This record gives sequence, structure tokens and C-alpha cells, in this order.
Amino acid sequence: MRPRRVIERRARIFLGCEGESEQGYGAFLQRLTDAHELKVHIAVTNLQPAGDPLKLAKKAVLKSAQEASKGGFIAKAIMLDTDRLADLRDGGREARELLSREGFITIWQRPDHEGFLFRHFQGRERHDPHPGSSMAALQRVWPGYHKNMPAVDLRAKLDLDDVLRAAGVETELMKLLRVIGLSRPD
Repeated sequence: MRPRRVIERRARIFLGCEGESEQGYGAFLQRLTDAHELKVHIAVTNLQPAGDPLKLAKKAVLKSAQEASKGGFIAKAIMLDTDRLADLRDGGREARELLSREGFITIWQRPDHEGFLFRHFQGRERHDPHPGSSMAALQRVWPGYHKNMPAVDLRAKLDLDDVLRAAGVETELMKLLRVIGLSRPD
């Protein structure tokens, strides 16, 4: 009789995503996690339809509670665009309070996912493209970029150093990387 192989359980992190682009980024983070042989599983959850940050926040709270029934989470995170906050009467106060109360690491992408990705490139860390111009700015440094890029294509262009560069100015991204185990000691 062969000895039973024990499969080590991975720590789970919930990552709520506004859409497919963020979902691809979450899968990209999982690839980095796997490449560094970390025992973490990022439960990437698409919260579509995208749009209202408060509705997305409420959906993330609900989905994370449902997913927690399969095993708890060591952390919960969500990626949301800031360009939608202007559509809310309270400027996103209620969404921010809900996510804070529920213990979410909230990565507010300025102004959107493309602006967030733009800050991954050398010399662009502190640049905030204006709403409506982030896609053009990103395509200047990454001509082949398109929306809803899968993890494999993100991994072909970006690496951990690029993620850490962005996390140097995106404090919530750094919090997430620390929980995953991808941050480097200061």
C-alpha cells in the first residue's frame, strides 16, 4: 500500500473584480504567486456587470460570504475604478464605508484599470492619466495592450518588479502583496 500523499491546503484570498480586465490581473497575480511557490490561492471573482461602485461593493460582500462557505479567507480585496465615483451622490462614501467595515483591501484604480496598469511601467509610477486618456497613455508604453487582457499576456509583459513598482504608490496593492507574500522586505 502506497503512503497517502498529503496535499497542503492553500491560504485563500478573495479578490472581487469589476470586470474581465481585473479578473485577468487577479489571475496574473496568481501566476506570480505560483512562480514563487507560495501556498496561496486567490479566489478571483468577477462582479459584473461593472459600474456603480456601491452595487459592486455590496455584491463583493455577498459573494465573499458565499465563497467563504468553501473555506475561510485570510483576506478580502476588491479592485474598483475611481472614475465611477463621480456618478454617486455621496462620491463613494457609502461604498468606502461598507468595504472598510467588511475588512476589504480596496484597490481604487485611478481613473480606471488602464491608468492602474500604466503605473506599472518604469518612470510612470506617479502619473495619473486623466479620465478618458488612460487607454491612450497605456498604449504608448504598451502598443499591444487591449481591454480584457488575459493573465498569460499580462505575464508576458509584466513581472513582479513591475507590480512592486506600482505598489510603491498604490498602498492598497502593497497591502494585498504583503498578505500574498509577494512583497520584498524594506
